[in-house]
Amino acid sequence: MRRWASLVAIVLLGLVLLIGVACGGGGEEEEEGVTELKMGIGVPLSGLYGAVVGLPAKYAFELAAEDIGVFTVGGEQYQWKLIIEDNLATTAGGVAAATKLIYEDAVDFMHQSTASPALAAQPLCQETGTILTASGVNPVHFTPDKPLFFQTSGAWAVNVTPFFDWLSKEHPEVKRIASAVPDDDNGYALVDAFDACADYYGLEVVAAELAPAGTTEYYPIATKIMARDPDLVFSAGAGFAEIMWEMGYEGLSATWWWLPGYADQAGWDNCRGFLIFMPHQFGGVWPEAEALVATFEERYDVECSAAVFWALNIMYLWTDVLKQAGTVDDVDKIVETMETGTFDTLVGPLSYGGEVLNGIGHLAVWPSPIYEVVGEYEYSVVDVYTVEETKAILAEVYK
Repeated sequence: MRRWASLVAIVLLGLVLLIGVACGGGGEEEEEGVTELKMGIGVPLSGLYGAVVGLPAKYAFELAAEDIGVFTVGGEQYQWKLIIEDNLATTAGGVAAATKLIYEDAVDFMHQSTASPALAAQPLCQETGTILTASGVNPVHFTPDKPLFFQTSGAWAVNVTPFFDWLSKEHPEVKRIASAVPDDDNGYALVDAFDACADYYGLEVVAAELAPAGTTEYYPIATKIMARDPDLVFSAGAGFAEIMWEMGYEGLSATWWWLPGYADQAGWDNCRGFLIFMPHQFGGVWPEAEALVATFEERYDVECSAAVFWALNIMYLWTDVLKQAGTVDDVDKIVETMETGTFDTLVGPLSYGGEVLNGIGHLAVWPSPIYEVVGEYEYSVVDVYTVEETKAILAEVYK
């Protein structure tokens, strides 16, 4: 099943970066003896962003909640009820969504997708004692004065460092790197991570181009990068790389974000050798997760994007946090458990870390697989750094 080939490639190239998105809908009726836990979720649903990412991620959250079903915390039975608000991917939208979720819907916990809404919702959540998780926020924003703020996925600095470690060993010929990223908080986080890793591994950053929101013409950016003669270029999938190839670029290409729709448009033969360094739902790394992805695609008849894959995992992480905490309402105990525990998820054991980045950690550290495109819908898993290995390299690079 292959969907969205041209639409996704065009829309996502314009968006450049999409985050691990979390969406939700109304839960099933509460079963006798089972208490509903309200997870309030803010996610952009409007326009093409909502159509391509938000709605599929909503399906993913609903499927995850259904798959989890009834679970036990402290001897009591619970199930998730997902409540969704459109946060518009803006600061104002984040404030509006968080205000409604807290004061009208009385949610127990909250997740906000994309950086601006999450950062806008954080003060409200802190004031009301609501634990807030987010996706795609720059790690520097998780600080000791925000004890209820955690990142679940899309922490670019976390998974960039193992990629550079692998690159230094497997491609010592790479000396000059360049990037084309969005001109927003997510793009700045990526550039910061590239800069830190390049400095540690002795590479030269020859270009770091920022694409403003709504950019549709990427040839000027590609022209600037080509003039700097890089050995490796980071971009959001094969859409931008296709332009570079048309200009004669012959170096390595790498991405934090991949969809087959990119390669459908750029040509799979052209994409052979493309490197992917964030956790994705292919390659046989996590069979349990890929089985749920297959269920998702069959049920909803849409291709599972990386953002949807990351969203699928969030409810499993939250569920095991509460199971281990043994409580659903003792905020201090839940926070302590998140900071010290290791949690069972679709991608294996996850734990929070990243103190070296911000003084508090609060970043869910995922394993760091590195994939290479080897054929049509075919990927080679060239390496996988464990959570422990990822934490160790992160601490070394940012010490």
